[in-house]
Amino acid sequence: MSVRKVLGVAKLDENLKEEAIRYFAGKPVMVICIKQIHKKYESFGRFTGTISKSLFKKVDAEPLLMFMGIAQWEWEKSKSIKISDFKRNYEESKFEPIPFELVVESINGRQLRTKQELADDAEAEYAAFLAEIDGIDPLFRDVFGHNRNAVYSGWFLKEPVACLAAFRNVAEALHNLPQEYTKLPVFAHRITGNPHSFDSNGLTGQLLFMMLYHQYAEADSAQAMNGLLSKAELENEIYGLFKIIKDDIMNFTAVNGLVAFRGEEPVAMWQDACLDRIPWNVPVRQLLGISRIRPCKGNQIFLIENSGVYSILLDAFPDCPMICTNGQFRYAVWLLLERIPDDGISLYYSGDFDPEGLLMADTLKRRYGEKLQLLGMTIDHYSASKPAAEIDEKRMQKLKRIQSGELRGLADLMAEKKFAGYQEGILEELLDEIRLLRED
Repeated sequence: MSVRKVLGVAKLDENLKEEAIRYFAGKPVMVICIKQIHKKYESFGRFTGTISKSLFKKVDAEPLLMFMGIAQWEWEKSKSIKISDFKRNYEESKFEPIPFELVVESINGRQLRTKQELADDAEAEYAAFLAEIDGIDPLFRDVFGHNRNAVYSGWFLKEPVACLAAFRNVAEALHNLPQEYTKLPVFAHRITGNPHSFDSNGLTGQLLFMMLYHQYAEADSAQAMNGLLSKAELENEIYGLFKIIKDDIMNFTAVNGLVAFRGEEPVAMWQDACLDRIPWNVPVRQLLGISRIRPCKGNQIFLIENSGVYSILLDAFPDCPMICTNGQFRYAVWLLLERIPDDGISLYYSGDFDPEGLLMADTLKRRYGEKLQLLGMTIDHYSASKPAAEIDEKRMQKLKRIQSGELRGLADLMAEKKFAGYQEGILEELLDEIRLLRED
């Protein structure tokens, strides 16, 4: 309820009201006072407290002194002004017929309400929002009831029709998720008639992702991936879990010496790349129809984090089955790894001696267990790499998340030394170890 209704003001002198607002709004020192008065009212529910003199350092205080009737010598000795004195001077001015509350509201652009009143209003508004979305699908209440979301409740208050239409579209999508891999725009068109409805830069698309993430977070794989993927890669991972493809061209990984199968038939392009010893970048698009992937030769696949080291290893072993993660696990890497069968194929991972490299190694160990071995990632290898790149405190925190027993000692030593090492420092050791493994 507005202040003017509370006060029962039937008719105001509009000219005097406009003059009062212009007077206070046109003087920076007065604007500071009015904003502080509004802030104090929110806390106490009445016009009380003081305004610190320090707030006026960058503005001309003379208009305030004249309004308050404060002499310069008094001002120099004071540390603050009382809000009650400010209000009294207002009521003794020519603006007295205009309620003080109205002027405060006008300059601040919002009604005078206490924090408790604002909180009560917000609670009632959110309850109304929850009731509406619960009527569309109880899944929404499960998510929004546990995690208050001001963005969507605010949208509901401003544009209820558009907001609830978005929730209905997302509910329809959740109950009709694709059975086969489907591109996001195609899925959006199928559900809403608009291929851009679920774009990630819109509230509807963000709502769909939020709901999918809620289901993903309950899966066992979520903990293993937590904190490792970038925002974009996490989106790809989650959409892919529900057979929705967000980017099937620019999301790729580098491979060498691998052959893919559709059913029992090898894919010619992969086979030819093996025969000609050609390393290439395989995008998500080329992985979707693949049933399994194997080494062209032997039963080992080497995962290399560093693209420069990957290139050197290709020179030494041009037919060696390898995957380059290039410093991050793109969705294409996970799709590829998921298509490698468990029947006797061993994975070897070698990464840099920095927090990110150890986290990737740790994630792979937790995900693939004994199927994956670490290559060139012992304490001795770390020392041999001559670590010299300082690790800042923010990155150091990542080392605390290492869980694998094979990496814990290395993580502790790295935390003690606070320096990172890189694969380039142990190239000869890597070459020797890969050579020995391939001879077995």
